[in-house]
Amino acid sequence: MKLITTTLLTAALTAGLSAGAAIAQETNTQAVKAQEQQSATQQVQISEKQVDQFVDAYLTVQLIGQKYQAEIQAAGDQAKAKDLQQEAREKMQTAISDSGIAMQKYREISLAANQDEALRGRISEKLTVELESRQQAQNVDS
Repeated sequence: MKLITTTLLTAALTAGLSAGAAIAQETNTQAVKAQEQQSATQQVQISEKQVDQFVDAYLTVQLIGQKYQAEIQAAGDQAKAKDLQQEAREKMQTAISDSGIAMQKYREISLAANQDEALRGRISEKLTVELESRQQAQNVDS
């Protein structure tokens, strides 16, 4: 069961990191994007604290994305959907900042994780631990 959970988590992480990177990149100019992609291909040193902050921000961003995805699909008209998308982006950016990590570093880690299997593994391990911890806390509260 743990292998299935880990495999699903890794697949979700890979897809989510790509989506998270896309959301984060929407707010930047082309020059900044090119610079980030170039820096992501270089060897990036990321501390355990930064991985922890990234995981916290990532999980919150995913929850916001899930919440708003349903609202956007049910919006009814394109203008309202666009407003909801903007609201979701702003909340995601706030969540990243609130996690103690700069938006630039979040993007850098996200892009690097898509290219660096070792970093992706570190993030995946921390995600697994954090999700299990949250699940246990939720079970206790229920």
